[in-house]
Amino acid sequence: MPQDYEVIQSLLARYCFMTDRGSAEDIAALFWDDATVVFDKNTNAGVEAFTAGFQAWITKMRDPVEGLRHVLHTPCIEVTGDRARAEAYYDADCHAGRKKRWTQLRGVYRDELEKRAGEWRFIRKEVEIWRRPGDE
Repeated sequence: MPQDYEVIQSLLARYCFMTDRGSAEDIAALFWDDATVVFDKNTNAGVEAFTAGFQAWITKMRDPVEGLRHVLHTPCIEVTGDRARAEAYYDADCHAGRKKRWTQLRGVYRDELEKRAGEWRFIRKEVEIWRRPGDE
């Protein structure tokens, strides 16, 4: 049976794959219903709010681009009983705009995870996006 660290590392990776190609419900399934998601400066607390937030992001940001790919760098994971904290840098790249120019974002994920009934899920996720000077 995998150790908690390995299960959490797999959950972090699944989040990247689901944001690239899953539905809002697929992404939300990685979170506890009472979780909070802070995406840049927007906070969504509770399953209805963060599922709607994921759907809005998919419609506005993900679906108009091609080849979205999130790359998670080696995470720092600290497990304390049934709670864990993880922090990892990420790169996200895609082809965007009318000319399908290559675009890349970078940032950091700061996560709190909780194990309930033997299952790990996110209880809080903060997505910090690093922008170049002059970007909106």
